[in-house]
Amino acid sequence: MTVETFNKVGLKAYMYSFSFSLAVIFIINYCKYHRDWNINNIFEILILWIIFAFFTFFISFLQTKKSSAKLSGIHLLTFPLVFLFFPNGPGLAFSKIVIGLILVYSEHIFIKALFSKSKNKYLFDLSILISIIVLFNIGLLIFYVIPIIVILNQKLYSIKSLIAFLFPILLIPFIFYSLALIVPDIFGLVNNTFNIQPFRYSDQTNGDLVWFVILSVSIYCTIFIRPKGNEKSSAFLFMTIWLYLSFIIGFLGLNLDEERWLLGFVPAAFFFGVFIENMKSDRLKNRVIFLAAIFIIIFKLIDFEVF
Repeated sequence: MTVETFNKVGLKAYMYSFSFSLAVIFIINYCKYHRDWNINNIFEILILWIIFAFFTFFISFLQTKKSSAKLSGIHLLTFPLVFLFFPNGPGLAFSKIVIGLILVYSEHIFIKALFSKSKNKYLFDLSILISIIVLFNIGLLIFYVIPIIVILNQKLYSIKSLIAFLFPILLIPFIFYSLALIVPDIFGLVNNTFNIQPFRYSDQTNGDLVWFVILSVSIYCTIFIRPKGNEKSSAFLFMTIWLYLSFIIGFLGLNLDEERWLLGFVPAAFFFGVFIENMKSDRLKNRVIFLAAIFIIIFKLIDFEVF
């Protein structure tokens, strides 16, 4: 598999990406459960693969709607590669999947709010999306900084804009609290607790420390690799905000259980793709990707004591 295959987003790139994703998910699953691995694990692998493939396609599809900020084909390769670096591999959790999808769609709405004439409409939509993820985890209140940036950037200081921002913040919790009283098993999603579990170096696993390498590359990209074009810069800005907010949430451990760093996966994969894309030659890109894949596979096998 070479980067030339991913120079553009197309059927061939998707096929290679989905195949690589399946291999990555199999490796993660086998490493985690190798002592008790059996045929039943195949079902979990297939479910996670379908979710991951849909997630990748959803991100790519939204990017095709942008005129100058389309996702590079190389990201179809770096998303599964970075997933392999994630410590222990995320478990199946409906809330985490929904939060990820909403944040991906929020990036699309964020750009619309900056460049569309209907700024208040998209500000309203963005506020709704952030209000929904807060229902899953009250610690995600920090993501209201995104619509606030739209307000400040576009100077939306009118009463209409203020209502567009604040009304969903009041409306969405009211609707879900009301539905939770009627159908608690389905709509009892709200996490009212606000627990802080600060980062402690001594508690980090070897997998966490390796993940910090990817995060360091991502930080490097946010500082030293700046895109050209207003729309592309806005997509870059959104991912930068998402990345740094995920740092804050991860270091404070705001209600994320064992998946302290999961929220940063998408922006980390995005910036790793940017890092690879900005290398001068395809030969160098191939070497970096190949060596990264070999290193992390060997690391996983040793860290999980597969051999």
